[in-house]
Amino acid sequence: MDYTAECRVGRLVEARLNGLRSIDAVTQFWEALRQAFTVAGPHAVICADWRGAHVMAPEVAAEMISLLSKGNAHLERSAVLLAPGHATFSLQVERVMRVANNPSRRTFRDPFEMERFLAEVLGPGERAVRERMRAFLHDVARA
Repeated sequence: MDYTAECRVGRLVEARLNGLRSIDAVTQFWEALRQAFTVAGPHAVICADWRGAHVMAPEVAAEMISLLSKGNAHLERSAVLLAPGHATFSLQVERVMRVANNPSRRTFRDPFEMERFLAEVLGPGERAVRERMRAFLHDVARA
């Protein structure tokens, strides 16, 4: 599968993206995210690993802007981990995120910096969310 999006605990949405080759794939990714947002409830916190993805075709990138813009209403904060060696894709994602126009979205190359950024919006009662986020990021750090 080229992507996953799920909410396993609390309001944490875990998303992995290895590539989207068509507008249909973006639509399917949005449906998976939408279902995860339904489980997470309002003010979702998105923890995403897009290190396996590569440069998107222009029409796919345009559809991703639409997807991210639709997702803005569902999130409090979103962080996307990018591979340090994929400079062109990283620039493309940063542009897509900028155009989607939500200052609560950021990209990272370091999973531990990403964890700090997301943890800023987690309350003391969200221990299970913090633990799940660390487990997700631990898997990311090992990859």
